[in-house]
Amino acid sequence: MIAVYARVSTGIQVAEGTSLDSQVNLCKEKALQMGYHESEIVIYKEEGASGEDIDRPAMNQLRDDIIKGIYSYIVCTHPDRLSRDLTDKLVVCKELERNGIELVFVDTEYQNTPEGQLFFNMQSAIAQYELAQIRKRTVRGKLNTVKRDKKVMPMRASPFGYDFADGRLTVNKYEAEFVKLIYEWYVRDNLTMREIGEKLYTLGAMPKRGESPNWGSSSIRRILTSEVYIGTFYFNRRKSSKVKGEKTLSGKPKKTYEFRDPSEWVKLEVPAIIDKGLFDLVQKQKVRNLKSSKGNVKHDYLVKSLLKCGNCGLAWQATTYTGRTDKKTGLKKQYPVYRCHGINPRRYGAGIEKCTTRSIKGELLDEYVWKSIADVVLDPDALIADFSVENSAIDKTLKSKMDILTNQIKSKEKELERLKNLYVKGIINDVQLDDEYSQINRDKTSLENELQQFQSNVEYQNRREKGTEKLKEIVEGFKKSIQDEQEGKTVLSPEQKRHIVELLVDEIIIEFDGNDVTLTYIGFLDELKRAKAGRKNNIDSRSQPQEV
Repeated sequence: MIAVYARVSTGIQVAEGTSLDSQVNLCKEKALQMGYHESEIVIYKEEGASGEDIDRPAMNQLRDDIIKGIYSYIVCTHPDRLSRDLTDKLVVCKELERNGIELVFVDTEYQNTPEGQLFFNMQSAIAQYELAQIRKRTVRGKLNTVKRDKKVMPMRASPFGYDFADGRLTVNKYEAEFVKLIYEWYVRDNLTMREIGEKLYTLGAMPKRGESPNWGSSSIRRILTSEVYIGTFYFNRRKSSKVKGEKTLSGKPKKTYEFRDPSEWVKLEVPAIIDKGLFDLVQKQKVRNLKSSKGNVKHDYLVKSLLKCGNCGLAWQATTYTGRTDKKTGLKKQYPVYRCHGINPRRYGAGIEKCTTRSIKGELLDEYVWKSIADVVLDPDALIADFSVENSAIDKTLKSKMDILTNQIKSKEKELERLKNLYVKGIINDVQLDDEYSQINRDKTSLENELQQFQSNVEYQNRREKGTEKLKEIVEGFKKSIQDEQEGKTVLSPEQKRHIVELLVDEIIIEFDGNDVTLTYIGFLDELKRAKAGRKNNIDSRSQPQEV
């Protein structure tokens, strides 16, 4: 008995003579020339299998049959049909040698001698190198196509909310509505990944691959973080590597992924589903959720992880102080408080000083901040008006400065042209040209960098304005809840209050001035006037916090 092994990879052209039928016919002719009858020829065909991995169905079957000792020869058109990996090829050859089976090639002679093995190994090494080069050329070709034609490469599944056709991502209107809901649920309703997934399941939204109606947290998180939903798609962001000898649960080769350097990414514009303002709010909310999940959870702290010391610059922590023992219950009362990390520094030794700020009773600070927040939520138009006036003034100033810089850059470009003309006419020599040209070019580069910074500021202001408009829309949803609470009709939970605060505030800086405490809001409340409150009682700070 004699075995024939033929393999083609996906995409290999029949015209090149490497199709399965061509290989099988050539190998059968070789077997007939060796004196075998057609009934003694067993064919193993591998279609669409890469030569870089030996773990293939037909090859595995052939290796199992080799051990049974039913063949005397294995015929193959060329060594690279067995494998393009040198190590894998040597493993197969060793198995054949152990079982007394000879390897025969149609396109090349193979002798089981030191010289023959050397030549075989050289061919195998060249085939492995060619595979790497083919992969590089393929990637380079795709990159050039993407850059030149601005087309999206085919993908296993397009992002949820989009359809792929003819190198373009188009908005799937049905799925896009769910994308918008996911963003609104996360920011406005402060839902968890699980709660969002349950809502999607209840509403009948099907994940993109359609393998199951159930949603995973990773799929939802991907929707909330991918810039494709604000109109930016990146090609060539990740690269994959196969893990040799390992497979996934579905039987496919296992791969590892890592991000390339951002300079290698190719940026493409696609239709946006979410506006930039809402996207930025979601990213901030993700960071806040991570922060608020840490730390003291015995008490409800409204501004935990948002406080920063104006004296030493360290963050404030939420903790508890223990008071005197209650004579009736025999228990010591616990006081929720905020205090600076610098009061008890974790580093010791020379040069480490304690922060001199006092701690603040939690319920007093929470009550004061919440009142400030409620005032804004009940009158969001005032906040938007402040931003609009400020943005208008900033835009006017930035535009004026950018116009000046643009004119200066044009002036430098004219100076460079003038120098070139002087050199051509022989008025200045090489040394003079190099010296002056270098200096003017440095000045021009400096002006361009400054202009780029101003352009970034303009983009920031535009994003900020969009975010503010979206914030106003979201805040309107909280307005009635706060009104009802103030009228005694309902009570907002600590979680609901915390969520509203996090939408409006990125950071609160606390500063002491004698008996006064100044709060400076950073974020959407940073236009509020500095809020001051006098300390009411001078309580012994060794047992209880001093009050605001």
